[in-house]
Amino acid sequence: MKHMKRYILLPLLAAAIAVQAQDSYMNERLVNSSSDVIGTSRYVGMGGALGALGADISVISWNPAGIGLYRKNDIAMTMGGLWGKSHISEENRGKFTFDQAGFVLNVKTGGETCPYVNFSFNYQKKINFNHNFYADNPNLHELSQLDQLAELTDWDNGTENLEGMAWDNGFFGEKTLVDASGNPLLDEEGKEIKYRYNQYSSDRNEYTHHSEGSLQSFDFNVSTNVNDRAFFGLTIGVDNMRYRGWNYYREYYMPFDFDGKAKYDVENYDINISGTGVNVKLGTIIRPFEDKPFRFGFVVETPTWYRLKNSTWFDMVRQPNNLGSRTEAWESYLKFNIRSPWKLRTSIGSTIGSTLAWDVDYEYSAFRHTSMGYPENIYADGSTSGNVKDKAMNQMTRDNMRGTHTLRIGLEANATKNLAFRLGYNLSTSAYNKHISFDQYNLNSYAMDYATGTNFMRLGHTNILTLGAGYHTRNFYIDLAYKIRHQKADFYAFDTNFTNSNQELIPQFVLDNPALADVTIDPVGVDLTRQTITCTLGFKF
Repeated sequence: MKHMKRYILLPLLAAAIAVQAQDSYMNERLVNSSSDVIGTSRYVGMGGALGALGADISVISWNPAGIGLYRKNDIAMTMGGLWGKSHISEENRGKFTFDQAGFVLNVKTGGETCPYVNFSFNYQKKINFNHNFYADNPNLHELSQLDQLAELTDWDNGTENLEGMAWDNGFFGEKTLVDASGNPLLDEEGKEIKYRYNQYSSDRNEYTHHSEGSLQSFDFNVSTNVNDRAFFGLTIGVDNMRYRGWNYYREYYMPFDFDGKAKYDVENYDINISGTGVNVKLGTIIRPFEDKPFRFGFVVETPTWYRLKNSTWFDMVRQPNNLGSRTEAWESYLKFNIRSPWKLRTSIGSTIGSTLAWDVDYEYSAFRHTSMGYPENIYADGSTSGNVKDKAMNQMTRDNMRGTHTLRIGLEANATKNLAFRLGYNLSTSAYNKHISFDQYNLNSYAMDYATGTNFMRLGHTNILTLGAGYHTRNFYIDLAYKIRHQKADFYAFDTNFTNSNQELIPQFVLDNPALADVTIDPVGVDLTRQTITCTLGFKF
């Protein structure tokens, strides 16, 4: 029998990183906007810590009451450049980014208690999905993604997902499970219990990811001032999500009697996620002492209700030795809903004369309560009604996710009457528990019928350092900001729960290879550091 070397190229789906099937990890990356700071250059330069100070257009999405401190009209626009460097691939790519555009309209009421009401609109990016990285794992310990896919085909015979594609293209064999005496095991209906299996072990894999797009917010705000002591604001946010990713995954298989080659690829993999969401933010800023500039703020943000669709396209090229080639195109399409968690924020801040301003903000977001579901009815015209929750996926989220804590600190110092310098720092804790898994074999989720990958990633804490400077005249102002966002992650090509020999039914491929029982793969460390430079042009009148 000829020993064959096989390659299989499989995909992964992400949000600012990489994404695959609609799952808990992908959902968190798509909607966790608290792990970054994007907006005007003043807002970015202070690390987004303006919850108590206010008076900046970008605070509309963080504390709506901050718009209530405006006493003039304001128009602003922000643009810049983004680049990131993966320490795995040594790849460095830059990209232009348009981050913000908005206005504040100050309306005088003529009253003493409530002298004015402000109306504001702002477009602002919340998450930037532009990213590139490469991961190479040489320590698979003879495990393969195909082993997990073989187990998935035992209970899911659909052809719209990855395991269905692999089965239809001849990657697996099929055996009957037997007892110690060699007699076939039967199910409740008296039929033989069969297992599909992958015949080839693997020693390494490679993964490449490219993505683009963003999560954008269109915020509408009304705010007011009561006796210059209390400020209140309400923001209605409409989110627009556009994500596109293309990915390559390859494994190298080395059977023991090699004397030939065969090549199997899944390539031209493309995924698109699009849709909209809506949320409401209610905030306040209070000056408790009439003769002191100290103030504190409090904000409640409702969940964002997203209605999204995921379309995936990929094709498989099979090229055995001297047998020509065969290409099959596959397409997967899924409509789904995500409900992000509630968010609570509090902040304190003050000024020291006209020289220094400081602000400290804190946010808690219960990401383990992120919920996923599907339209209950899909009509011929594409409209939908109702929502069916994905109980299995939501339980997976509760098991593997936790609440996140975000701390923002910002300083602003006026060097002269017209020139200011800024410094900011952010810490956003990971939404992931220390030990996570993606055990698709035991995940009875509707989304798995459309899964195009088994990969997942555990994101670590996020640290952001920002620097800024601004110059203003009576009406015109220009601000600059530099931001470095540092985050690391552990990348897994597939979950290895299927190697657990304590399962009620041991997978057939483990029985054929007892040394694989209880073996796990080592994750690949990924550095997701990114840097940004932005410039804001504004006019107050």
